[in-house]
Amino acid sequence: MENQPPQKRTMGKRIYREPTAEQAAKYRKIRAMIAAEIPEIKQEARAIRHGRRAGLDQVIGLLKAERELRGMSLADLGEKTGLSKSAISKLETNPDANPTVNTLARYADALDMSLSVILTEKK
Repeated sequence: MENQPPQKRTMGKRIYREPTAEQAAKYRKIRAMIAAEIPEIKQEARAIRHGRRAGLDQVIGLLKAERELRGMSLADLGEKTGLSKSAISKLETNPDANPTVNTLARYADALDMSLSVILTEKK
């Protein structure tokens, strides 16, 4: 049976060939190697994201502190920014929030502040 040519099946314009037993074993081995590496890759990605995120977390923390200092509720800020209360809450509390510069600038504008971005050399 191994000497037979691979089976063909057609779907639309593409032709799919069933892998041989040897090819299937090779693909399973590759998938297992990749699956074993995924946790390490995810951990490295989280570390990189955490390092890049530190400055953003600081900005969001400062904006939230200023909002609270001024006694503004999420609803008050929502009216001034056009953002929903839930969007603002997620921005302030979700560690994976990924706001645009425009969103942060709108938040700052609502507090009568301006957002500045500074580039520095990496340490």
